[in-house]
Amino acid sequence: MKTRETARIVLLNEQDRILLFKMKDPSVTSKENPAGEPVWFPPGGGVEENESYLEAAKRELWEETGLADGVNWGPLVWIRDIHLFVHQKETRFIEYYYVARVQGKQISTDHFTEVEKKTYQAHHWWSVDEILNTRELIFPKQLGQKLIPLLKGEYPAEPIAIE
Repeated sequence: MKTRETARIVLLNEQDRILLFKMKDPSVTSKENPAGEPVWFPPGGGVEENESYLEAAKRELWEETGLADGVNWGPLVWIRDIHLFVHQKETRFIEYYYVARVQGKQISTDHFTEVEKKTYQAHHWWSVDEILNTRELIFPKQLGQKLIPLLKGEYPAEPIAIE
């Protein structure tokens, strides 16, 4: 089974909202989403050779949002180990989640890859209440609850395993 390491960003703005992307990629499915329906999730992507997880997070944030300057980086807070099916082949994803803070909400998707351009549907700065009350499919699971301590500045001493 192929393993893909990724870096993701829990990007929070001054209003304590998290940026999530909505993507629909029928070639990526899971037990929770067997039909490849639209899913909301934090920005991020694959770690390249000789790149640290934090370096990958910074690069991915710039590629997916255009944000580099003015980003306040926090610690690695979560690690998520999941199995997805990519083109019907089981793939293990190990995701490393970093907290980052930014002022403002303006992002640019000008640097999206061709695949991202085809699968991207929307982005939104979500409040915890919106996440807790939506019927939309959001990953990681229980994101709203997991955000509450982070919004208070309570970061784990060691990264926490999440689903």
